[in-house]
Amino acid sequence: MSRVVMQIREQPTYRRDAFVNGLKRLGYTQFDDYRCGRGFPSGPDDLLVLWNLHRGPDESYAKAWEAKGGTVLVCENGYLQRQDKTYYAISVHGHNGSGWFPAGDGAERFARLGFELKPQRTDAVTGGCILVRGQRGIGSALMASPPHWHVKHAARLRAKGMKDVVEYAHPGDKRKLESDAKQLARASWVHIWSSAIGVRALVEGIPVEFHAPKWICAGWRAGREVALHNMACGQWHHDEIASGEPFARMKAEGWGIFTGKADPIAKATAIT
Repeated sequence: MSRVVMQIREQPTYRRDAFVNGLKRLGYTQFDDYRCGRGFPSGPDDLLVLWNLHRGPDESYAKAWEAKGGTVLVCENGYLQRQDKTYYAISVHGHNGSGWFPAGDGAERFARLGFELKPQRTDAVTGGCILVRGQRGIGSALMASPPHWHVKHAARLRAKGMKDVVEYAHPGDKRKLESDAKQLARASWVHIWSSAIGVRALVEGIPVEFHAPKWICAGWRAGREVALHNMACGQWHHDEIASGEPFARMKAEGWGIFTGKADPIAKATAIT
C-alpha cells in the first residue's frame, strides 16, 4: 500500500487539509506524521511531502528517501499570487527551480492569476533604484541564501560604482506582497538570490538578476512570457490541490522518474 509521510502543518496558513484531501483522491489512505516514526519507501508512489527543504536532518532524510526509490514533494508558498496563501508551489526533489514539475497549459494558468504583463524595460538603470532584496536563508544546501547576502551584495554593487543601491530585507510573512509591491514601484533593476519578488518584478517589466544556482524564472532573458508561463505550471490554488489535480499530473508522468540516481532537471520540461 502506498503511503504519505507529511510534514506540512495544519491550516489555515499551510492548508494541510488541501494536500491530504487531494492525495486521498489518488487513493492514498495511509498518512504518517513526519514527527513520528517515518521509515522508508517501498517505491516511487510512496511520498515524502515537505514544506520547503531545510538543509540538515530534513534534507538528509529526503536524500535517503529518494535513494530508497521514493518520491519527495517539496512545497512552498506560490511564486506569484494576488492574495497571500492562496497558491502553493509543488515540485519533485527541490524547490524554486531546483526540482521538477510537469509542463502544461502555462499560458492559461498564468492568465488565471490576473496580472497584467507590463512592457519589458531595458537593462539601463535610469530613473529608479537598484533594489537588492534579502532572504531568510531557508532552503536546501543548494538553494538557501548565504547569511546577510543582500547587505554584502549591495556593498559589492556600490564598490563597482553603481548608484542608488537600496537594501531591502525580507519583510516577513505579514503583508509581504504589499511591501514588495511598494518597493518595486521605485525600482528600475532588481537583484535577488532566488526570491519570488523577482517573479513580480518580471511581470512589472523590471529586469532581474538572480544569484542562486537555480531560480523558477531563470530563463527569462530568453523569453519572459515563456518563463512566466512555465512558473505558473509549478504552483496551484489550494482548491486545485484539494482536487488532486497536481498530484495526478505528476503521477501520470512517473513523478519525474527521479529515484535519487539521476538529475531531475534533465526531465524538467517546465523549467527553463
